[in-house]
Amino acid sequence: MPFIQKIREILLDFKYAKIFQIIAVYFALIYHTSFLVVFGVMKIYPMFFYNIYSVTLFTVLAILVLSKKSFVVQFVFFYVEVVVHQLLADYFLGGMASFHFFIFLVGIVPLLTFRGHFRQSIFYGLFSSGLFTYLEVIAPKIEPHYELSHTALTVIKTVNIASDTVVNIIGLLMYAYLVYLVEKKLQTQVDVKTAEAQAKTEKLLKIQSYVISSLANLVDNRDFDTGEHIQRTSAYVDLISRSALEKGLFKEEINETFVDYIKRAAPLHDVGKIVVSDVILKKPGKLTADEFNLMKLHAKEGGRVIKEVFAMSDDKAFIKVAADVATYHHEKWNGTGYPYGLKGTAIPLSARIMAVADVFDALVSRRCYKEPFDVETAYRILEEGSGEHFDPAIVAIFLNLKPEIAKVMEKFTR
Repeated sequence: MPFIQKIREILLDFKYAKIFQIIAVYFALIYHTSFLVVFGVMKIYPMFFYNIYSVTLFTVLAILVLSKKSFVVQFVFFYVEVVVHQLLADYFLGGMASFHFFIFLVGIVPLLTFRGHFRQSIFYGLFSSGLFTYLEVIAPKIEPHYELSHTALTVIKTVNIASDTVVNIIGLLMYAYLVYLVEKKLQTQVDVKTAEAQAKTEKLLKIQSYVISSLANLVDNRDFDTGEHIQRTSAYVDLISRSALEKGLFKEEINETFVDYIKRAAPLHDVGKIVVSDVILKKPGKLTADEFNLMKLHAKEGGRVIKEVFAMSDDKAFIKVAADVATYHHEKWNGTGYPYGLKGTAIPLSARIMAVADVFDALVSRRCYKEPFDVETAYRILEEGSGEHFDPAIVAIFLNLKPEIAKVMEKFTR
């Protein structure tokens, strides 16, 4: 499990292992010093003299633990002292006066602190758990070999209980701290992965933008009328879709993502023209019926090209918007458009928006086959086409954006 693995990684990290080593040694020093005093006052000399050794040992270990990087050798002395101390306490004081929990605690320490000695740590842990369990089971049967007063026994038990409580509190705090460290480390990894994913997404978006720009420029190089047309129509669809979003129109379809998609997709609306002959594309006069039928192919082909070019992209929603814009922007509200003769809301919203932007800009722009209309005439043509050629709601939005449209025309017209 990842959570357990992270705990082990943190515990085996030297700086955290050091914390556990220091806590264990200094707690043992305080514990044995306390019993040195208790045994001295109560004149329990066998345990008093043994605790002199214990206090001396843990004083040395307390110094070493601060300076040594390895704690394996020191632990052997630590562990042997603890086990011998508890066995002696059982023998002299009786099983009920001993602190067997300390054997279990010390047996767990190597699991937390021995880097590169995991097998030995498992051995100590299992041995300590078994010895602790065994001594706790037989403790009531172990009679003391040193006569203790009721007061002395009570004091010893009280110190043991207090120590047990302190150890448990420290253990809980250490566990809480470990959980905090694990969660922090996991969150850091999540943040790193998220940042990597965002960087990858941004890189893909840049590649996608480059592809879009390249395709748009490819059309531009074949049809010299379309360069600024692409810039203006992109700005128009952005104005329309953002205005609709602000007014709460088309709530089921328009959101910030849709606004972003349609603005990025707009330059591709005429990408299908790459399949149209230059003879037709640059003809200075009106197209014949056959030529117009060939010109109309650019709508279907545009959708096909987009789907093929972006087939490996994971951004399927954007591909759909872009393909819809290219394929359906010549459909008409009354069903007389091409390539499929769709009618009303059967025409994708992105294409209905693109249709208004595309036709308006074509009206006010000079083409090889016509002179530009003035802006007011273009607005009037859109208004007249509302409900016939165009979605009435889209036309209404567009006509309310005249100041913004004027700025776009000024910015992107040479």
